[in-house]
Amino acid sequence: MVKNQKDMNIVNKQTLNDLRFIHNNYYGKNFLKNKKILITGAGGFVGYYLSLYLIKYKKELKINKILLTDIKIKNILPKINFFKNTVNFAIKKFDVIKDDINKLIPNDINVIIHAASVASPTKYRKEPLQTADANVIGLRKILEFAKKNEKVKILYFSSSEIYGDPDIKNIPTKEAYNGNVSTTGPRACYDEAKRYCETLAYIFNKKFKTKISIVRPFNNFGPGMNISDLRLPSDMAKSILNKKKIFLFSNGSPKRSFCYIADAVVGYLEALSYKTFEIFNIGNTKEMSVLQFAKLFSRASNKIYKYTPKIIFKKNKDKDYLINNPNRRSPDISKARKLLKYHPKINTYNGIVNYLKFLKENNR
Repeated sequence: MVKNQKDMNIVNKQTLNDLRFIHNNYYGKNFLKNKKILITGAGGFVGYYLSLYLIKYKKELKINKILLTDIKIKNILPKINFFKNTVNFAIKKFDVIKDDINKLIPNDINVIIHAASVASPTKYRKEPLQTADANVIGLRKILEFAKKNEKVKILYFSSSEIYGDPDIKNIPTKEAYNGNVSTTGPRACYDEAKRYCETLAYIFNKKFKTKISIVRPFNNFGPGMNISDLRLPSDMAKSILNKKKIFLFSNGSPKRSFCYIADAVVGYLEALSYKTFEIFNIGNTKEMSVLQFAKLFSRASNKIYKYTPKIIFKKNKDKDYLINNPNRRSPDISKARKLLKYHPKINTYNGIVNYLKFLKENNR
């Protein structure tokens, strides 16, 4: 059986390779010089990888201060060699719904990376009110803080879910597409909350000149992903680690564009460095069916673990599992290519191999 989740986050050779890849491909580094940075949701998948990169290269990037808000990683970071000599660093517990943000954020913070959110569809269907409140109330507090501190730059993590289920004419999907989203379905608590948050960001930028960039991630996966969070890549990885079959809770035909975490983080950092208000799709443009993705996992499993799992179709016990589930999700990233010089380099299969290498090293 696999070890617990905290062991999934220990930095190993693969993680270090990823952080080096990010550093070598991030060209907006000068933006971070002398910056004092807050990362909300640092214990989540994307927030954790961003935190690792900024801590690892804090000195080279000339970052002044780093503040994280997820207490879950407090016991993880001290085990990481490159963390031990980190100065001007703090981790604080913060409930984005209940707590006073002015007691959390020092007035000298000038970069806020807002990555706090429930991202697993299974989890946000179970906690719809908490999901909606954490998104909307959390961002509103951050925007109010930035309104009083004009030097603050915000990177807000929206989602490709805001597009809902695009029609064929809008695949690949551009940022200008207004979406085909249900306001009342089991996924609406997340989808509509993210859409409203983008509206809030737009209003604050127009009315108060708040500096903000918005990113819409497309199906990130890789090291640091909680293998028990019930998302597709983590489910497959968990099955492989436990030498079990891979179960697909659909007919395998829905299509997605999966983006390896290191490639995605480069895009997020470039968006953070962008000077004016803008929204960017960040992801891999290679679209494939869920079944094709499972077959790549099976192939990679054979390479890394010498185990080839069978792929089984099964009905999910959650009756809402497939309701409003998009048939296709594929980004048009021409805007990010043009304005950010963003060019994903890691193909899906190699990303899966990297992910399984990471898990094997932590669980041997």
